[in-house]
Amino acid sequence: MASRLFFQAHVEERYSLLRLLEAWAEEEGEKVFGQTVLIKPNCVSARRQLASTHADTVHVVLKVLSQLRPKRLILGEGSSEDTLQAFKNFGYLKWAKKFGAEVLDLNHDAHMAREVYDEKGNKILVRVAKTAVESFRVSLAKPKTHDYVIVTLGIKNLVVGAIQNPDKVKIHQGYPAINLNLSILARDLAPHLSVIDGVEGMEGDGPVDGDPVRHGFVLLGSDPVAVDAAAARLMGFDPREIGYLVYCARSGLGSLEGTEWQVVGDPLEAGIHEYRRHHRYAEQRQWNLLGTPLASKI
Repeated sequence: MASRLFFQAHVEERYSLLRLLEAWAEEEGEKVFGQTVLIKPNCVSARRQLASTHADTVHVVLKVLSQLRPKRLILGEGSSEDTLQAFKNFGYLKWAKKFGAEVLDLNHDAHMAREVYDEKGNKILVRVAKTAVESFRVSLAKPKTHDYVIVTLGIKNLVVGAIQNPDKVKIHQGYPAINLNLSILARDLAPHLSVIDGVEGMEGDGPVDGDPVRHGFVLLGSDPVAVDAAAARLMGFDPREIGYLVYCARSGLGSLEGTEWQVVGDPLEAGIHEYRRHHRYAEQRQWNLLGTPLASKI
């Protein structure tokens, strides 16, 4: 069965997301009924709005999902800075209050231990938020270039945000290992619904210090690999050069190939915008596990 992606190009404001999310809810909204729903914005920075999810996106998603009768609605993040300060700075708290969502710093949640690998193939443990593992997970991401894995989108937003401080740094074990580790953790933490707010993206030296791109798209869907792969294409990247997406697809988490997608709305070709690469882009492409101690771990 084809993975359905909901896409609109030439978007000027984030409230255009409302129509797409309502279309998704008509088809798949029953998945939310009676569930604990974790809505996870990207707050890699507590200070720079360009690096973080916009409050309008949080507003629209809370509005629609609150109407689908979840058991609990949680707005949660595990920022590498200060989660609650980020929520305050970016204007999320008023929308959480309006729609009855609990606010949770995932860094202070109960945790579960998960195994990942260092660059030599040794197992290491990281703590991940229990609520993230056990909930219906919704990732609110922005299209951004990245300093290790080329791009950061829905999967990486949720996986890394669920790792509790100070363990986030443990997955950064060189280019092969970080891509493998993201795919391993995604088996428990991949989004059930990925929402990409591409009204404004980030190019160059992301994910915090890059430059703005007025891209003008919104994209969402329930196949986390397909959503991220489509977003990567919209940014001018070949999804097959994104290591963790390749490994997630091999693990059965979703579809990397556009021939297996059904796009509802505009054609993806209507929204492609070439992003300037990170200055370490050539190095980042060296993620293949062959010839490394990690070759047998995938």
